[in-house]
Amino acid sequence: MNVLNKYPRVECGNCSLSAFCLPQGLTKSELEQMELAIERTIKFSKKEYLFRRGDAQLAIYAVKSGAVKVSVSTAEGEEQILGFYLPGDLLGFDAMAKGEHICDAQALDDTLVCELKMDSLDELCSRFSTLRQQMMRQMGQEIERDHKLLLSLGQMRTEERLATFLIGISERNKLRGFAALEFNLPMPRIYLASYLGMAVETLSRMFSRLQSDGIIKVRQRLVVIEDIDALRNLAHRSWVESETL
Repeated sequence: MNVLNKYPRVECGNCSLSAFCLPQGLTKSELEQMELAIERTIKFSKKEYLFRRGDAQLAIYAVKSGAVKVSVSTAEGEEQILGFYLPGDLLGFDAMAKGEHICDAQALDDTLVCELKMDSLDELCSRFSTLRQQMMRQMGQEIERDHKLLLSLGQMRTEERLATFLIGISERNKLRGFAALEFNLPMPRIYLASYLGMAVETLSRMFSRLQSDGIIKVRQRLVVIEDIDALRNLAHRSWVESETL
């Protein structure tokens, strides 16, 4: 972990991801207070943990670059992937109920995050109603993400799960000003297969099928969407209606 103190200071207002982070909707004065509360940014190297299961909740983290996977270990000692966090995402809400984390968060690549300590966040939320509302929205999105994952595992066929995931990445990138039809997946297939509830071999077959049908092209982790309409038609309808991951 490489701690980068805020010199020059963190400027949320100039961050291209601020519309998807806690500063959304804050006034200029409130935004300045938020910037002062973010004491540091932290660079986590690939495979380094942001936090582990059982750790006390110290902060909420905003991903600026890179990617983070969140997982738990099963009774058999296997890793179950619960989600992926990409630039613009907040993580750490899993500890809000008990004050300690219930999962592991590990950097998939070199990852830069802004750290907002809980005592500072509590103080700001007590002062700014807009920030409280944004916190509630962010936690609501976490719940929605969990519900959609359950829907995926329980109701969708394997090809629907993959198509829905790719559409979610595409829509998310478009919303954030990134490339929507050509992107690198930050996670290896073994992690994506775990998240989507299928074997790695099944996931590879689904990628090959989409490619042979002319819907996507795949070069290692690079995905190029050739026929976005066909991919949407394959994806589960209830997921296509909103941004998903």
